[in-house]
Amino acid sequence: MSETFELRFRGEPGPMLYAAFPEFVLRPEQGLTVLHGEFMDQAALVGVIERINSLGLLLVGIRLVVDDSPLFARAW
Repeated sequence: MSETFELRFRGEPGPMLYAAFPEFVLRPEQGLTVLHGEFMDQAALVGVIERINSLGLLLVGIRLVVDDSPLFARAW
């Protein structure tokens, strides 16, 4: 069963980010990029976090989304 998450990191989306995360929806939000999508398991989530890190981006928050309502939100 997949779960939907939103990950926030510094910087606004541009061509490089859209190319790096083609399987996700990206949107700008007050100087951040919000990556929204479904993750099949925790390993998939960790893989995207590692991809964000490898691009030199600063991850500032992860939120589990249930029925379009945030269940958990906390900045790292």
